[in-house]
Amino acid sequence: MMKSFNQIMGSNNAIQKRIEKIKRQVINDPDVKAFLDAHQSEITNDMIENDLNILQEYKDQQKHYTDNHTFENCPNFVKGHIPELYVENQRIKIRYKPCPCKIRHDEERLAQSMITSFHMHPETLNAKLEDVYMDRRNRLDLAMQFKTLIDDIVNQKPVKGFYLYGALGTGKSFILGAIANELKEKHVHTTIIYVPEFIRILKNGFNDGTTTKRIEQIRSAKVLILDDIGAEDMTPWARDEVLGPVLHYRMIQELPTFFSSNFNFEELEAHIARTKNGVEWTKAQRIMERIKTLAKPYKLEGENYRNR
Repeated sequence: MMKSFNQIMGSNNAIQKRIEKIKRQVINDPDVKAFLDAHQSEITNDMIENDLNILQEYKDQQKHYTDNHTFENCPNFVKGHIPELYVENQRIKIRYKPCPCKIRHDEERLAQSMITSFHMHPETLNAKLEDVYMDRRNRLDLAMQFKTLIDDIVNQKPVKGFYLYGALGTGKSFILGAIANELKEKHVHTTIIYVPEFIRILKNGFNDGTTTKRIEQIRSAKVLILDDIGAEDMTPWARDEVLGPVLHYRMIQELPTFFSSNFNFEELEAHIARTKNGVEWTKAQRIMERIKTLAKPYKLEGENYRNR
């Protein structure tokens, strides 16, 4: 013999008692109670009855507001999000706001995307201005210009970059990496490349068709840092089809451009002029005019800091 619905579920009175018990448990939950107290002027008993399932859903979820866990290990029911109750059109509703771990995770990912690097040493990419050795007067003079320079770049004002030159190991690359990281903190994207390896990769790119794309990428970079220019194997193609057009475009568009080199301007000009085609001073002078327009020379003096 089949049991009646009432036999299965109990009397209406019993069902009502169960509902009331659940209701009491829900509304006495500390998080739910705090929400109801904060919105007591707009929440009615009918709203609580109609949206009891929403309140129970909120009650049953873990709510970890602190930032002492990672996004990967977020314990919240919806990863990286915290449930939040709100009132809209006389209904109680639930939405999900970012957990502190999600905010931190997104900020870290954004920061990582702010620097595009090609073949740069990790030490350079992690450089900080406070770690730059300032034991020489000329290095202090350089550092004093950084804040104004960075502020102007952030505000999209035309700026003249630096052409840092000097002996091996005097910290040229490190300083440029530190500038890139300062700009990263301001959410300004920087492209920083190790010129000798980049030129080699461009040549190899003829086989897979990536050369044109890579050249365009550095040509139009919001901020471009060319590290160790002059150390590359200078060919007519590298000079006339890569370096020249890239620098010409950046000069016309007034895009911030920085350089480091072991050569001063005169030495770099001689390097650019000499290729397997012979010595071509006119072409080298054109390149140098663009570099001089884009950046002011600054000689870094000091001992070899790599040996410290």
